[in-house]
Amino acid sequence: MTFRITTLFSKIFIFLGFTLMLFSCKKAKEVSQPDKLTLLKQQVAGEWELTGGVYIMYDETEKISYTEKLPFETPAPWYDFKNPETLYLSDRHGRQALAYKISISDDMVQRMDIAATDFDIAKTFEITKINETSMSWVIDQRYDHPGPGFASRVYTEYNLTKR
Repeated sequence: MTFRITTLFSKIFIFLGFTLMLFSCKKAKEVSQPDKLTLLKQQVAGEWELTGGVYIMYDETEKISYTEKLPFETPAPWYDFKNPETLYLSDRHGRQALAYKISISDDMVQRMDIAATDFDIAKTFEITKINETSMSWVIDQRYDHPGPGFASRVYTEYNLTKR
């Protein structure tokens, strides 16, 4: 009788140990939304130079009406993400401190909102690529009923390299 109880308890402990290990491993593989946001902010931190990209305008028939390679200016702009709320933009207009915010939507789209500059409006970029050395942002603006001669869509892609 004692042998049966000992065997039963041994099997229960082995089963519980295996179950606990199985469920704890599953949780370790999942990365929560706040952790992904923290990781993204860490990847963005640092100095980035605009090294390429494209600006494309489409007419009311969705045909390309204008294309230009980025950067437009010399020297190329660079962005210094010093802390989680302020970036320093250096370009032909000088150096400006700008507010920014990084977010990840429920459908896992990574975005960066950058406040207006002295010469441009506030923008929301989609972060389409990021790793240790490069990052890409996209703005795809669409306009309803633009009328003849006006852009119905403006697509801009910014390619940045970490300094």
